[in-house]
Amino acid sequence: MADTQGLSVPDRLRRLEDRAEIRQLIQDYRRVLDARDLTAYGLLFAADGEWLGGTGYGRSPAGITAMLAERLPGNRSDSGQASWHLVTEPEIVLHGDQATGDVTWALVARDDSDAPTLRLLGHYQDTYVRENGRWRIQRRVAYTDIPYRDLDVPAEWAAQRAGLRAAGEPAAGDTAGEPAAGDTAGEPAAGDTADEHDSRLRRLEDLEAIRQLFLDYKRVLDGKDFGGYASLFADDGEFVAIAGGARGRAEIEAMVAAMPGTDLLGAKVGDDFHLILNPEIQLDAENADRARAQSTWAYVVKGDDGEPVLAKLGHYDDELVRERGAWRFLRREAPMDIPAPEA
Repeated sequence: MADTQGLSVPDRLRRLEDRAEIRQLIQDYRRVLDARDLTAYGLLFAADGEWLGGTGYGRSPAGITAMLAERLPGNRSDSGQASWHLVTEPEIVLHGDQATGDVTWALVARDDSDAPTLRLLGHYQDTYVRENGRWRIQRRVAYTDIPYRDLDVPAEWAAQRAGLRAAGEPAAGDTAGEPAAGDTAGEPAAGDTADEHDSRLRRLEDLEAIRQLFLDYKRVLDGKDFGGYASLFADDGEFVAIAGGARGRAEIEAMVAAMPGTDLLGAKVGDDFHLILNPEIQLDAENADRARAQSTWAYVVKGDDGEPVLAKLGHYDDELVRERGAWRFLRREAPMDIPAPEA
């Protein structure tokens, strides 16, 4: 088992940074796929990268782009974007300049009645490689689990991946593996100082704190804790949604407290749930107390038969600020994508 306590501070920082970069790689993949920017999509793969899934097989950035351009349908309808990929937090095992990952994915589409519907659910089995200093996808196998689709995967691929995962097996509670023998990726660069370490650590801590803010938002909203909801905004924070807009915590609390029992929010706890997915966070390079983010939200309600119903899909556009030491929403916009806003 890997023991992170035996690693140097630069090694531990690099492992966290590697995980953050691979997370962003997965989000970049989802974003350009939904935008059908297939050239950018191919460039997320290594020079000899491979993709295998329901649409076929491709090798190299150009080959993968060409294969999908031929076989993948467009992603526009009369009402706008027609489908969205949702991805979960990846399980990542690091091993020097290589890594493996497992990601659950779902495909949500706009149906003929302009309602969101879950079309497919599956998982990615990934191998990543650091190439020219950046993480890229070495191999992605895209399995479809519901409805199940058989996929003919070469047996040696599974053996190669299993060997890599075993070599980078994480310790309990840790998701990053041991550096490979002879790997120098975690060694400090020339001139790397304690101040540089502090700066790198602060960046990682800020990203983690903003992710926690998103989780807190979902928790208080589903719990109908409207005072707690408003407290997640800055003193002069602004919230813009389908129902309109509000500025300042008092206005925001009053606005959201009026929603239960409408088609915007369930009447009581347990009637509805929000899923917060696909977070992309960009810290401001010029101002350490500012950031921007975008994420996907899905609104699930209890149907007449007690079954879950995916009622709406949208996204958040966020401006964030550090206020009195805590990250808060300076401005949160929550546009709805399905049904189309004009509907």
